[in-house]
Amino acid sequence: MGLLSGKKVLIVGVASKLSIAAGIAEAFYKQGAELAFTYQGEKLKERVEKMAATWGSSIVLPCDVASDEQINQVFETLGEQWDGLDILVHSVGFAPGHELDGDYLASTTREGFAIAHDISAYSFVALAKAARPMLQGRNGSLLTLTYHGSQQTLPNY
Repeated sequence: MGLLSGKKVLIVGVASKLSIAAGIAEAFYKQGAELAFTYQGEKLKERVEKMAATWGSSIVLPCDVASDEQINQVFETLGEQWDGLDILVHSVGFAPGHELDGDYLASTTREGFAIAHDISAYSFVALAKAARPMLQGRNGSLLTLTYHGSQQTLPNY
């Protein structure tokens, strides 16, 4: 029996076995949590399914965090399998690659900046809103991650 025994956890943003989200999944699994995962695009589906299986999970759902419809579908589907949710892990970050090249002021556009904030930050709010009904009455937790660039200035970030 681990600290998270019986807890139901949705992890959004596992992209590879080296990702921070994968480390969180491993730690939560070792503490007894029941895990579910999302993936971004068909390209990642099989990879995330294989990783999920190593943590005893067959719940792997598509989710483009830029789509409220897909976010809502994740929780609708999850609600059919689980009676609630104890922890939501948000490990998502993205900016268009061309926005990160060269001189920051020359490379950054209003559109690219908006995309980066929508995917990297607002998606946490959108996921939390959609998760709220499943979290209620469970003393649930929301966990999101940040990047070193939030602590100090980094070239091209």
